[in-house]
Amino acid sequence: MKRFHFPLERVRRWRSEQASLEELKLEQLRAELSRLGGAKRQVEADAARAAEQVLAQASMDALELISLDSYRLHMRQRVREIEQLELQCEAGIVEQRKRVIEARRQTELLDRLYNKAWDQWSAAGNKEYEDLAAEMFLARSVRNR
Repeated sequence: MKRFHFPLERVRRWRSEQASLEELKLEQLRAELSRLGGAKRQVEADAARAAEQVLAQASMDALELISLDSYRLHMRQRVREIEQLELQCEAGIVEQRKRVIEARRQTELLDRLYNKAWDQWSAAGNKEYEDLAAEMFLARSVRNR
């Protein structure tokens, strides 16, 4: 019996690698989203800490309050920028999920074709062995007569 050969094996491996690559890109986008969330929390915490420090003073002048207000506005703007980046990242994640699903679908299609070809090859091999066993049985029974 000849060896099993799947003509699309190289394509199947390539599709599998592509699916892994797309999944890696998705994980990178998720890590970026997580990093942005951490940066936003850090900016918000810094703004709260600065306000706490200024407002905790026993006395303060108008210049400190103006500076604090300016700093708060700057930090709010920075939070909005980070939120905008988060939205872009989330949109990228949605698109990347679609790519991952498509890559997995293509890989699974080739896997099903591979399994079908393997099953057919196995069945042919089993039939060949059964035919050989039947021939041997008949040859032995004819020889024993």
